[in-house]
Amino acid sequence: MPYLILTVIILLVVIIALFLVHPNRRRDTRKFERRPFAHRGYYDNDHGIPENSLAAFRRARAHGYGVELDVQLTKDGEAVVFHDDDLKRMCGSDGHVYDYSLPRLRQFRLLRTSEQIPLFTDVLRELGGMPVICEIKVPAGQDYRPICEKAAALIDGYKGDICVESFDPRAVQWFRKNRPQLIRGQLTMNFYKEPGYSLPMRIAMSELLVNLIGRPDFVAYGVDTSETIGLKICRSFRPMMVAWTVCSQQQQDELMKMYDTVIFEGYPAEGK
Repeated sequence: MPYLILTVIILLVVIIALFLVHPNRRRDTRKFERRPFAHRGYYDNDHGIPENSLAAFRRARAHGYGVELDVQLTKDGEAVVFHDDDLKRMCGSDGHVYDYSLPRLRQFRLLRTSEQIPLFTDVLRELGGMPVICEIKVPAGQDYRPICEKAAALIDGYKGDICVESFDPRAVQWFRKNRPQLIRGQLTMNFYKEPGYSLPMRIAMSELLVNLIGRPDFVAYGVDTSETIGLKICRSFRPMMVAWTVCSQQQQDELMKMYDTVIFEGYPAEGK
């Protein structure tokens, strides 16, 4: 009897785990597969082409790359393309994007170049239909809904192929409910050694238990962290798999045995 009870418990745990990590049913994601996506544009911070700048996106387009970019909201509700939680590294200033109105934010320069923090609309216009992976940035303590609503309205008018992703499963869920036709992805990595997260959050994110919320079409995984059991279970359902951030052609070639596409930086990626 004890063995039977133990067997039943194990089976229940397995069934629950499968239910939690199950992604969306497989949809046609071929337009995003096999094409390298330039991380924050095809940038070169050391040579006057800052990340997430119009110059970086023009360069990506000229080389035929798709692009990955980050969208967040200003204080006055405008969608801009910027990655960091604060302005210090890229602009040399204190504060966050959401602390400033757009006119004030446009006074800053990226890495002491002439490049400004661009509007999402300007970036989409510059890309001219190139494939895009759009990360929805939800700063800690901020409401996820305004950025989802603003980004979605702008994405609606884009003539090219575009999908969305986020670390915040609530944002993925928002697109599941409000833009079900868009391909959506859960961004994650192995969070077990990351500071600043509660143990339940580390487990939920690392093992992809948050898939229950957003039911993503793809998983974008940080490949400089070790794979988890949850990721391997999720992969068995055959969602699109995206590797980030890849830093060499050799690494890309190796990862493409397990992933459908890569988000890369720092080298001229092959495989378009």
